[in-house]
Amino acid sequence: MTAPDDASVRGFIEGDAACVRQIDVWIGQVLRHPGLRFGNDVEDVAQQVRRKLLTSFRDGRFQGTASLRTYVWRVAQHAAIDHARHRRTKPSPLSIDDVAEPSDPAVSPENALLQRERRALFGLVLTRLEEACRELFSLIVFDELSYAEIARRLQTTEGAIKVRALRCREKAVLEYKSVTSGRGGRPLPQDESL
Repeated sequence: MTAPDDASVRGFIEGDAACVRQIDVWIGQVLRHPGLRFGNDVEDVAQQVRRKLLTSFRDGRFQGTASLRTYVWRVAQHAAIDHARHRRTKPSPLSIDDVAEPSDPAVSPENALLQRERRALFGLVLTRLEEACRELFSLIVFDELSYAEIARRLQTTEGAIKVRALRCREKAVLEYKSVTSGRGGRPLPQDESL
């Protein structure tokens, strides 16, 4: 290992500003290559390179067979490859600008009517269920509580809540079928409030 490289390694380990700055320049030369397109991830990858270099220097893995600049470049290149692989296997989340606005059901009069009918049908089925089932559905659907939280509130076991929920769903299905039988999924005309 040459004397300047040895001094730079010691300076980097000790946090000497000039040594750290020089190594950061070499790291930046690799990571800021336009072909990598790291964007905002450059600093994260650079930090990984600095950590790997510090560990490597402290463990004495830099032997000096190549120049320090070449060694830093190689570590940065390997970190860039690792980051690119990670990015490929785990795609970055979509930007809020890339997510399409949900379509408004009122745009289509038919969709608006169907949605009103579904809500009315759901309301009718709920009114035909016993109070315990309505309360349980309210906790599950509207309050969005877990079975464990519902069990705690009702002072019973989670298994009991799961069984109650299953039985209430079965009752709701039967009520739905009785309300919609013979009408293709629409309420029978006996309920004029729809």
